[in-house]
Amino acid sequence: MLEQPSSQTTVKSVALHQKDKAYYLPTFNRIPLAFTHGKGCILWDADGNEYLDALAGIAVNSLGHAHPKVTARITKQAETLLHVSNFFVTPPQVELAEKLTLSSGLEHVFFTNSGTESFEGAVKIARKYANSKGRGGTIISMHNSFHGRTMAAIAAGKPAMQKGFGPMPKGFLQIPFNDIEAVESAISDDVAAIVLEPVQGEGGIHIAGTSYLRELREICDKNDIVLIFDEIQCGVGRTGKLFAKEHFDIEPDIMTLAKALGNGVPIGAILSSAKVSAAMEFGDHGTTFGGNPLACSAANAVIDEINTPEFLAEVIRKGELLRSKLKELQKEFKSIKDVRGLGLMVGMECTFETKPLMLKMLENGVIANATAGNVLRLVPPLIITDEQITQLVSIIKTSIQQLHQ
Repeated sequence: MLEQPSSQTTVKSVALHQKDKAYYLPTFNRIPLAFTHGKGCILWDADGNEYLDALAGIAVNSLGHAHPKVTARITKQAETLLHVSNFFVTPPQVELAEKLTLSSGLEHVFFTNSGTESFEGAVKIARKYANSKGRGGTIISMHNSFHGRTMAAIAAGKPAMQKGFGPMPKGFLQIPFNDIEAVESAISDDVAAIVLEPVQGEGGIHIAGTSYLRELREICDKNDIVLIFDEIQCGVGRTGKLFAKEHFDIEPDIMTLAKALGNGVPIGAILSSAKVSAAMEFGDHGTTFGGNPLACSAANAVIDEINTPEFLAEVIRKGELLRSKLKELQKEFKSIKDVRGLGLMVGMECTFETKPLMLKMLENGVIANATAGNVLRLVPPLIITDEQITQLVSIIKTSIQQLHQ
């Protein structure tokens, strides 16, 4: 069992936190902990305290920390070549492009450095295609969506994230999630694309309905509108499928990836169909660092490890185990309203704000995340063990009891 850290044993972490506050732009309301190393699903802070990681860097470290195969690929690549620019090709990039296109069914890929860059690029591709068909450039997104923090991404996201950054880029419209009538009402010749997360992450782990996505696909086909799936958080094995779209048997025209793709090495991707890709020409988009050999080597190791039937079946099984144990807690605590998710992307909705619960869990040695106000988000490394799942739920129970005793 984990030993509970205490304020008396986080002296070095607090000192680093204070120094950080002196120099770093105050955009993060950081928790005063500094982590120095990890192994698998365990992290250690600067004072040697041990924590079970149920956040995985916000669904990034899907293979955990210091995974030997990822580490080996990164080390080998760092000894040979880090960067040459996209004026040239490199073997790791070609290898990754082949893997992603063949496994996704989408014919082309563009590599980025992050999820929000993937979203921005997807908007450009969709608008270029729409322009070639004489349509306008409006992008329809969903309420409670999250696509990043660049200007276009916040224009398509939560209004609260737009405060103080106006004027917002034009051409973005938000409608309710899982509401096909709202989609039908918003359609016009000015619409270029509809973008959504098949499983909303920041919005509270809400899953798109299969019939909703099917009708959405039909509407887009009928009107020649680009359908974009944002799988930045729910992709790359997180839901028990390599891509979340496989749960619904619906094919988007564009799909965005990032987060887990590099297991902590920054890399994102935009996958697009041949039809939509045909609108793009030389010079329409670019990147200096996107898809460099180091990042692609890490991503190749990730895909090789995750994209097997055995690994993905275990993600589904462990996700069912986690949700079943949380539902047992729900029977015990009336303050737990709902438990939902796919694979190891799980949300526990409560009747109370969950940030205090998240902080209490941290005191008890577990890292998690509060999102959408009253949802505890659990996105642990996909390699989490059954024993660690049991330990995680036990600490959630203890933490709720301590908060409400």
